[in-house]
Amino acid sequence: MDKERKKRFNFLKSFSACIVIVCILIICVLIFSVIVPNSFYIDVSIVVLLCFTAIIMCIRELKNKKIKLSELSTNIDSIFKESLDLIDIPMAIVGMQGNIIWKNNTAEHLLPDEYIEKSALKLESLKKKSPNSSLLEDVGNGDIYNVICNQIQFEKYECLLVSFIDKTYETSIRQTLEDTRVAIGILFIDNYEETMQGLDEIQKAEVSSVLTKEIRSWARENKGVLARLDKDKYAIFIEKKYVDKMEESSFDILERVRNVTKLTKLPITVSLGISYSEDTLEERYNAGTSALDIALGRGGDQAVVKKDKKYDFFGGSNIGLEKTSKVKARTMAQAIRELIEKSEKVYVVGHRNSDIDCIGAAIGIVKIAKFLNKPVNVVIDAKCNASTSAIIEKIKYTEGYDEVFKTYPEVRNDDFTNALLIVVDTHKKSYLVEPELLDKFDKVVVIDHHRRGPEFIDNAVLTYHEIYASSASELVAEVLMYTDGIEISSNEAECIYAGLVVDTKNFMFKTGVRTFEVAAYLKKFGIDVAEVKLLFQNDFDTYVAKVDIVKNAEFYHDKIAISVSHAVHQDMPIIAAQAADELLSISGIQASFVLCKVDDVVMISGRSMGDINVQVILEKIGGGGHLTFAGAQIAGISLDKAKAKLIDSIEAYLAQ
Repeated sequence: MDKERKKRFNFLKSFSACIVIVCILIICVLIFSVIVPNSFYIDVSIVVLLCFTAIIMCIRELKNKKIKLSELSTNIDSIFKESLDLIDIPMAIVGMQGNIIWKNNTAEHLLPDEYIEKSALKLESLKKKSPNSSLLEDVGNGDIYNVICNQIQFEKYECLLVSFIDKTYETSIRQTLEDTRVAIGILFIDNYEETMQGLDEIQKAEVSSVLTKEIRSWARENKGVLARLDKDKYAIFIEKKYVDKMEESSFDILERVRNVTKLTKLPITVSLGISYSEDTLEERYNAGTSALDIALGRGGDQAVVKKDKKYDFFGGSNIGLEKTSKVKARTMAQAIRELIEKSEKVYVVGHRNSDIDCIGAAIGIVKIAKFLNKPVNVVIDAKCNASTSAIIEKIKYTEGYDEVFKTYPEVRNDDFTNALLIVVDTHKKSYLVEPELLDKFDKVVVIDHHRRGPEFIDNAVLTYHEIYASSASELVAEVLMYTDGIEISSNEAECIYAGLVVDTKNFMFKTGVRTFEVAAYLKKFGIDVAEVKLLFQNDFDTYVAKVDIVKNAEFYHDKIAISVSHAVHQDMPIIAAQAADELLSISGIQASFVLCKVDDVVMISGRSMGDINVQVILEKIGGGGHLTFAGAQIAGISLDKAKAKLIDSIEAYLAQ
């Protein structure tokens, strides 16, 4: 359009000049006719002749200008094309459909036609998003080019000017820098002290020598530098490309150490935390230490690699080894007591959809606070499930418990100055009854037994996190055992004991010596086992819903049961968990998963006999827990899609 307007303007300018000249001539002729009478026809003839001559001259001038412009344009195009041919950058003009219109000499010798056509089609789709498109491409000969696309007008068609900027050397340098980035790992020998206690000096030296030799051999194979920090801890400095190699082998050092200790019949494993994404070595060391803490919090015998804000987990197929030493339990009991004594008020909170273990552990903390004459409240869900309501109703008959349990709206406006918050049965802020509550406290204590995940309450002044424990109630009961002078009522003891029973499935799973010691301790306070059993009774509708879930189960690989419940029930999470337990009683079933929906959240309960790690399976879709029992909550998704994600995670786990 701009070119057409320019042509019209040039034509009008020339034509106007002719008109002006003609007008001047007419004026001159008129003046001449006045001066010379009887010359009118002669004058008109002269004017017509002059006008015709002027028009011919104007047309000829326009033609000459057009020829000159055309020649100039041709020369410029020729010079432009010759210049593009001399540029040492592959360039091509490509039609929007991928057809090659023109390419310079460099592109002619370097890039095959089919590659340019293929790239142009890719770039056309990118062109819709931005004026200039950039895409790193391998042209097929090993060289890497940055492909830049600009839209141009070629004659009457819209085309793409494609330029290929050589980035081969730069990419190679970047890759080398990335591959040689120093990763820092912290390797820890799990359960070292407990294992060495029963050995004589010669045996200790032999075991230590074998472990050290295996660890150093592994570090040398991966071109790493190993530094011993303590008798059971090492620091390893290694290039990132070898970390990638370790990931491909799923950190075979875990299996190698297990194989060594199988010969000695000693339950020794190693855990490793490693990081390379931070800017400084100090930050990488701290991140590696945090990754190791996560590995240990998940039971040990695994490697955790921190990548930016993401964690990758390897190993972790074992159940956490029980610690025979009770030094930590006694130390924690003393520390918790001191924190409560220095606080003006104590609050206890657990996870959403609180279960009997959560409430049992909370009651144990309430007892300690009352023993130390401190006001205490337990923050619970606005709507509790049937089993949780039953245990709360039971404890309310005990003196001093009538005003203990409150919902978050009831405590929101309390004065939290110098108050202590104790979190039980979870270590994730997002899982709390009310996550906002955590931000109101300067002093926080965490007591949990679940495998640690990437999300963790990291501002706690005290963390009692033991993966070996059967339940949070067991950990709290041990704190009670080391609180001198405390006396527990039978109702309180039964509530804590119920937490043990529900998480161990009647002492069938994840029970150790310390679990039975805690049960024996609680039994001293007059527990009535029949009364405890009443807490687990279901009404008829609940029982029918559980039976329907079991009946509708589907079986995968002949050893995994999956059931989806579309039923709407007040206690669906509890029903789903109980149904998952029931499915394990079917012959040949090694793991079970039950899915249900509460509001807009799909809840998954996973159970295992120990051969299949349900915690690893559910962790891939945002859940967590233990090897034998775990759970997950997925918001904003249908049951069918959640089931598909679960099956994908199971297939990935079985393929390992």
